Amino acid sequence: MKKKLAIVLAALMSTALVACSKEKAEEQKDKISKNLEKEIEEVADGVSKYIDEETDLGDITKGLTDESSDVTEAPSSEETPVTVDNGNFDPDVTFKITDLNGNEITENVFVGHKVTMINFWEPWCGPCVAEMPELEKLYETYKDQGFQIIGVFSSSDQMDEVNQVISDAGITYPIANYDSAFDRFQTGYVPTTIFVDGNGKLYPVSNGYGDNVIVGSASYEQWEQTLQELMK
Repeated sequence: MKKKLAIVLAALMSTALVACSKEKAEEQKDKISKNLEKEIEEVADGVSKYIDEETDLGDITKGLTDESSDVTEAPSSEETPVTVDNGNFDPDVTFKITDLNGNEITENVFVGHKVTMINFWEPWCGPCVAEMPELEKLYETYKDQGFQIIGVFSSSDQMDEVNQVISDAGITYPIANYDSAFDRFQTGYVPTTIFVDGNGKLYPVSNGYGDNVIVGSASYEQWEQTLQELMK
């Protein structure tokens, strides 16, 4: 996973940083837009802590558009497969949530998927709602290639709005209630997104608002660019 740090910059430069907080949605939107260039520079400076001392930052940037860029390969078929009951599954995050159909979802859902996208959203957040059709399209395109999405919200007092958003966007991926196990990923703004591999390990993607998190909404094409890098 070490060489996948190119994704830190890929996500940063491609994601449209449009997010909102319940208190200062419009103010934060302007602030994020104005500070985007600064955040790019800060993340570029900080990315060196994840890579080998001999790796040049220019090589990483070049690798974003180079199909031969050096990324960690998926485990070979000769390695012991990860399962939830053979002792080699040690996820970075554990949780127990229930989707809107009453199905329980735990960290075991990571096993068997190359990439799991957990998208934290709220029905009162315009950017969250606006990108959900894009996420549904992403899910439909890549679900047969080992990709899944779980949408998580905390506004349990706005279920009518939640159901309306899901209906309008045609969402078929699971939507579940928030669990305190996710507190570590909260930035104060939504949407916030994390990516997890089949071993339950967090992908080191970030755009400067916290470890392993991407803050802001994005188009289908922007999310697809990040996803394709992660699935290599």
